[in-house]
Amino acid sequence: MDDAKDHPEQIEGTLDQLLYVNEATGYAVAVIERTGDDGLRQRITAVGSLDGIEIGSGLRLTGRFERHPRYGEQFRVEDFETVRPAGVNALERYLASEIKGVGPALARRIVERFGEELPGVLDGAPERLHEVRGLPRAVAQRIAVAWRDATGLRELTVFLRGHGIGASHARRIHEKYGRESLQAVRDDPYLLARTIPGIGFRTADAIAEKLGIPRNSIQRARAAIIHLLERMAEDGHVFAPFEYLELQFTSGLELDSDLARRAVDELASEGEIVSARVGDGEAVYLKRLYDAETTVVEHIRMLVGGRAMSQTAAEKAIAAAKQSGGVTLSAEQNRALQIALRAKVAVITGGPGTGKTTLLRALLNVLDAAGLKPTLAAPTGRAARRLAEATGREAKTIHRLLEYSPETGDFLRSEKFPLRANYLVIDEASMMDIELAASVTEALLPSAALLLVGDRDQLPSVGPGSVLRDVIASGLVPVAELREVHRQAAASLIVANAHRINHGEMPDTSNGADGDFFFFERNSPEDVVATIKQLVSTRLVGRFGINDPREIQVLTPMNRGPLGAQALNRELQELLNPRGRELRAGERRFREGDRVIQLRNNYDKLIFNGAIGRIAAIDTQRGRVGVNFDEGHAEYDLAELDEVGLAYAISIHKSQGSQYPAVIVPIHQSHYLMLRRNLLYTAIARAERVCVLVGTRVAMRQAVRNEDERRRFSRLAERLRFD
Repeated sequence: MDDAKDHPEQIEGTLDQLLYVNEATGYAVAVIERTGDDGLRQRITAVGSLDGIEIGSGLRLTGRFERHPRYGEQFRVEDFETVRPAGVNALERYLASEIKGVGPALARRIVERFGEELPGVLDGAPERLHEVRGLPRAVAQRIAVAWRDATGLRELTVFLRGHGIGASHARRIHEKYGRESLQAVRDDPYLLARTIPGIGFRTADAIAEKLGIPRNSIQRARAAIIHLLERMAEDGHVFAPFEYLELQFTSGLELDSDLARRAVDELASEGEIVSARVGDGEAVYLKRLYDAETTVVEHIRMLVGGRAMSQTAAEKAIAAAKQSGGVTLSAEQNRALQIALRAKVAVITGGPGTGKTTLLRALLNVLDAAGLKPTLAAPTGRAARRLAEATGREAKTIHRLLEYSPETGDFLRSEKFPLRANYLVIDEASMMDIELAASVTEALLPSAALLLVGDRDQLPSVGPGSVLRDVIASGLVPVAELREVHRQAAASLIVANAHRINHGEMPDTSNGADGDFFFFERNSPEDVVATIKQLVSTRLVGRFGINDPREIQVLTPMNRGPLGAQALNRELQELLNPRGRELRAGERRFREGDRVIQLRNNYDKLIFNGAIGRIAAIDTQRGRVGVNFDEGHAEYDLAELDEVGLAYAISIHKSQGSQYPAVIVPIHQSHYLMLRRNLLYTAIARAERVCVLVGTRVAMRQAVRNEDERRRFSRLAERLRFD
C-alpha cells in the first residue's frame, strides 16, 4: 500500500480554465477536463508549476491527488508535458479563447468545416482556412501564425522549465528567435546569457552541461570571456586585463587557462571584442565599450582643436551681463567663469556649497550677452529638473536631448544629424558613463563648446567608466575647481560634514537642536531598522519643512543584508503603504502608491536606470502596473516587473544626481564591504534640509578612513593625453 501511495499518477486532459497564475514562479491553479474511466467528462483542479500553458492545450500531468482542507480534492502537479489539444472540442475552445478575432461562433464554424482533420490542416495546409465561410483573411493568417508559434513556445517552455527558467523568460526568447527558438537554444545555450535580460552565464552554463557541451570546450570558453567582460562592465570597468580573465578561467570557471588565449584571439578576429596592448599588458574590451572610448577620445580632441572665444569677446560679454543685473561672483568663481568662456571643452567641479549653481547662472547670462544660445542637459530626469529649477531655463535629460528612437534602437542625433547647439552644458557629469559620453560628444558640431559640471569626489557613474575624473586626469582640458564654501552654505552641518568626510575627518555629531545633521548610535541591525521606521513615520514629519513621509529617502550602502535596500523596503512598505490594490511578482509585492525605481535602462519606454517613480495604477486582471516617473508614464506587464524595484530605500549609488528634502543613512558593520569615504560623502551630499545617520561610530570611522575608490579599468585619461 505504501509503495502505491508513493508512486506518482499520470492523467491526461485539456486545460479548460486558468484560475490563477504567478508569472514570476509559474505556479498556477487550473481546471483540467478529461474523460474518466466511466466515459463521463470530469473536471479536475490541478495545482503546481504549469509555465506557459494555454487554454485548450492538451496536457499529460504527473503527480498525486490530495485533499486540501479548504479547496477539496486537487491534483498536485510534479511534472507535465504538453500534447496537441485533445479532440475537436478542445481545439474549438483553444481557438475561441486564445486567438484574437476568433469568438465562439467562428471557432464552431472552423471545427465544423474540418472536423478531426483540423490539426493536420493547421500543421500542413493552413491556407485551407480560407474555405471557412466568413473567416477574414487577416484572422486566418493570425490563426496559422499563432498555432505555429504556440507549438514552438510550448516546446521551448517545457524544455526551459526543466532548467529552472520560467515562462516569462521563455516568452522573451520566443519573441526574439521565433519558431526556431528551441533549436537555437539547443545549438548554443550561451546565447541566452548574451541576448536575454535576466538569464546569466551560470544558468546557460547549466543547460549547456546537460546538453553535453564539454566544460573545456572552446564554445564555453568564448561564452565565458563575454560573460566576464559583461560582469566587469556591470562593476564599472571599461576593459578587463587579460591576466584577470586568465585567472578567472582557472579559479572560478574550471577552464584550462590556455583556452582564455584562444577564446580572446578568436573573438577579437571576429570583431566581437577588442584586444589592445598596454605597456607590458593587454586590455580586453567588449567591442561596444572600445568603440565608445574611442569615440569620446576622437571627438573631445576635435572639439579642443576648435576656435575658442577671444579674451576681448569674453570681457565684453561679462561686462554686458553685469550691466543687466548679473549675480556677484567671488574671485574664484570669476576665474572659473573665464575658463568656461575661453575653452572649447572645460570642467567645473566642486563639492556642496561651493557655488557651482551660482556660477552656472552667471555663465548663462554671459553667454546670452555673447549671442550664444546655451543648451542644458543632465543624465537623469531628476537631475534635469533640478537644473531647470536652479537656472530658470529648459533642461533635458541627455536621452531626450539626443532623441532616442525605439524604432531604430539608437539616438537620432549623431555625427550625421548633429545637435544644433553651440554651447552644451552637462550637469551632474559624474553620472555620465562612457557610452552616454560617446553619444553626447558624437552628436556635437565641431564648432560647439562643451562644459562638464559635477563633483569629481562623488561616486562614479553606475555604468562603465569614470568619464568626469578621466577627463580631469587627462590634463587635456582646463579644470576650474571650486573649493571655497560660501557663507550661507557654511552654516549647514550637512555641507560642513560632507567636506569634513571628504578630507578624511569625522563629522560633527553633536546633534544640536537647531542643526540639520544628526547621528543616532544603534548597535544591532534590529535597532537600526526600528529607529529608521520611527524617523520616517513620526520623528522627521512636521520638522525641517517635511510634511509628508514621501519627502524622506533612505539611502543604504548595499542592496542585500539586514540593512540592505531589499530588507528595508519590505519594512518600509508595510509601514508606509500597507494596504491597497496589489500585484505579486514572486516574493515581491507592488501596491498602488508605492515608490519604485527603474533597475535598468529601457529604451523602448524611455525610462532609465535609477529613475524614481510612483505606482499610479495596478490592473490585477491584466497583470499590469502603471508608474509615473519624472521622465513620463510607463506601463509594465508581469514579465517586465523584474525591471522595477521598491524605492523607499535605495542604494547610495542609485541616488546620484538626486536631491531629497530629508535623507536617512544606515551605517553599520554589516555594510563593511562597501564602507568607503566617497560612498558616505555622496549620501550626505544628497540631503537638502536634514540628514540623519543611524548605526555605529565604528562603521562611520571605517568609512571615513577608507580612501579606496575601487579603481576602474579605463584608458580614457591615457588616450586623451597621448592619442
